[in-house]
Parts: sequence; C-alpha cells; structure tokens
Amino acid sequence: MTTINQRLEAVLDEMRDVFARMDAGSVPRLAGSIIAAKRIFLYGAGRTGLVLQAFAMRLAHLGLEAHYVGQLSAPPATSSDLFVVALAVGTLPTGDALAAAARAAGAKVAVITARPQRVVGADLVVHLPAQIMADPMTSVLPLGSPFELALSLLCDLTVAELMLRLGRSNDDLAKRHTNLL
Repeated sequence: MTTINQRLEAVLDEMRDVFARMDAGSVPRLAGSIIAAKRIFLYGAGRTGLVLQAFAMRLAHLGLEAHYVGQLSAPPATSSDLFVVALAVGTLPTGDALAAAARAAGAKVAVITARPQRVVGADLVVHLPAQIMADPMTSVLPLGSPFELALSLLCDLTVAELMLRLGRSNDDLAKRHTNLL
C-alpha cells in the first residue's frame, strides 16, 4: 500500500515527464499567439473546459480580452481573434465544429492535445503528451486527470510567460481580480 506522499511523488514525476517530452517552444508560441490576438476565445469539454475557463479568467486578469465559448457575453469571433481549444484526443465533434466556425470567421485556431497527429486545420498545435482516457491507465490519477492537470500547469506557465512579456506583476493581476465575493 502506498502513502499519499508516494502517490504525490508519482504524480509530480509524471508531470515532470510530460513537460520534459513537450516541445520547449510550445509555451512561447502559445503566448505569442495570444499577444497577437485582439481577443481570445477558449473552449474545452468537461473538466478540460473547467481548466480553460480558469485560463480565460487569468487572461482577463492580465488585461486581455478573453471569453469562454458559450458564455452569454461572448462577442462574435473575427479575423483579429484566436480560438484556443483543448482536444485531448485531437478531435471532438463540438470542438471541431467550433474550430471550423472560428476559421470561417477568419480567427486563428490553436489546439492543445495529446494526439497531435489527429488535429486538422489548426494554425498552432500544442502537443501536451500526458495520459488521456484513451490510453492504458498507468497513472495513479484517475481517467483523464493526468491531461487535465498538465493542461492546468500549461495554462499557468503560459500566464507566467505572458506576465514577463507584458511586464505585468501579481499586483497588476490582483487589480483586475473580482471583488464581488
């Protein structure tokens, strides 16, 4: 029987392995695409959607115009915008349809995936080589949690990169944090 600390170490080792296998230019390229966009639209299904909602919030804290697809206040996408979608298996009917709609509006499309070979029509593909539900279950984490955790880390690392590039501090982000709690 393993202890909680042993399981935690296994998860941390797994995340280190994911990011060691990831292209070192992925975060800078994603950050560059975000900076180049007028607005950023984000979408993911299920738990990946929750991660991307949190990412949209952090982008707003940076002072960027970010919208999670499906929110009532989201404006239409245009050719000045970026659509970021998490597709763990590289394709998903809803995500694919939204990416096609974004492309039809002229927006750039960035896909974050564990299966880059299955992605079609993206301007940027970020390969996040974490275990997904379609893989043999080797992680101590359940189902697709390894991908979701790695996605959360990727998003926060991208925010940290954006903070450096935009010259923003935690104090700057805190000024844009909600006060209606």
